[in-house]
Amino acid sequence: MAIRFRRRPRPPNEVLGVYSFPSRTVRVLKTEDDHILWTCDCDKFRRQADQREPLWCKHIAKAAARRSLERLTRRVAVSRTPER
Repeated sequence: MAIRFRRRPRPPNEVLGVYSFPSRTVRVLKTEDDHILWTCDCDKFRRQADQREPLWCKHIAKAAARRSLERLTRRVAVSRTPER
């Protein structure tokens, strides 16, 4: 008798982060092949959809900077003993 396990269907893109600005929203997605994908809901980003270059806009740049600062400040270890 064969035992069959059902695999849960993975969502096509896992949301790693959402960064909101006053008029725009930037999402950081992880694709099925483990690539990071940045998306924005601004018009400039949508117009670039037919280009072969990586899509980018100022909102993604701001979100990337914010994400870098968050990751940097979370991982910094602070020594509690004074150096001599």
